[in-house]
Amino acid sequence: MKIGDVASFQNGFAFKSKNFISDGKYKIIKIKELKDGKVKFFSDSASINIDDEIKYEKYRVEKGNILFALTGDPVNKNNPLSWVGRVSVYEEDAPALLNQRVCRLIPSKEVNSKYIYYYFRDFENFYALASIAKGSASQANISTKDIEDVDISLPSLEIQNRIVGILDSISNKINENNKINKNLAA
Repeated sequence: MKIGDVASFQNGFAFKSKNFISDGKYKIIKIKELKDGKVKFFSDSASINIDDEIKYEKYRVEKGNILFALTGDPVNKNNPLSWVGRVSVYEEDAPALLNQRVCRLIPSKEVNSKYIYYYFRDFENFYALASIAKGSASQANISTKDIEDVDISLPSLEIQNRIVGILDSISNKINENNKINKNLAA
C-alpha cells in the first residue's frame, strides 16, 4: 500500500526572513531544526509574531506531529543526519509553524502517525526515501507526492499501536539513561 492511501501531507509556508525575530510567539521550524529524529531549536532559531492566526492555522505544528525535510543532502553525502527525507517528531509544547520545504504528516484513522515515524527512522526505509530525491550533487529535493507514492508495510492499527508502544518505551528509557549520564558527568 502507498502512504498516500492512509495519509496526506501539509507543506510549510514561505515565511519572509525579514519578519524573523529571536523571541516571537511562534517558533519557525526550518529544515535545520530537524535533527536526529527530533525537532531541536537552537540559539539562532527563528520565531515570528503574526497578526492573523487563522491565516496560518494550517501551518501550526502540535506536539506529536511528524515532520519531513523535503530538501537536504543527497544520499551520496556521508552524513545521513543531513539527508533529504529525514523524519522528526515535534515534542515541544511551544507554539510553532512550518516553514517551506518542511512538511507535516496528516494521518487517517487507519494509521498511527508514530508508526510512520518509526518506519522512516529505520535506516533502510529512510535510505529508500532519500534515494528517490531529485536535484544536484549538493542539494536534493523530494515532494509530498514523492512521499505519498512510497510503498509501506502497514499492519493493522492494533499491531501498529503495539509496535509504537514498545518503541516509545525503549526510546523513553534511552532518554532517561542519557539524562542520568549527563548528571553523572556533571
